[in-house]
Amino acid sequence: MTNSNTEVKVQTEVKVRIMVDADLPRLNEIDRLIQGEDRVTTWPYSLETYRTIYNPNLTLVCEVDGEVMGFLVGYILTPPTHSKRVGWIEMLGVHPESQNKGVGRQLVEKFHEECRRFDAVVNCLVRLNDETLAKFYVSLGFKPFDFVIYTKQ
Repeated sequence: MTNSNTEVKVQTEVKVRIMVDADLPRLNEIDRLIQGEDRVTTWPYSLETYRTIYNPNLTLVCEVDGEVMGFLVGYILTPPTHSKRVGWIEMLGVHPESQNKGVGRQLVEKFHEECRRFDAVVNCLVRLNDETLAKFYVSLGFKPFDFVIYTKQ
């Protein structure tokens, strides 16, 4: 006699890789889905606009079972002085279906790994009122820095 309620485990393949131009339509789709309150970004631009203006040199995507479900836009800055290199996470986006499933964590961990290869520390900006993003980064070992940016328009 067999049990019809037998649980079947489904293997999920997750892969983080460097973004290629062919990924841009999917990344724009994810970006549009998460714009608003749940959008984790330090810049008020769409991904495509940000990429055109700043041309970040380290943009990663996370595939889940072959489908791109998240992205991290960042770069590694080599200062003109003898200061330490710095990796900056500028934008992080995860498809709503893959949120809270480790996609963002894997993207940040891969970015950190790439920064370590270049002996760079990793920084990210978080809006003061974004408790969700702050908790996410703290859970990954990030600590708040001592500065607050003030602006005048």
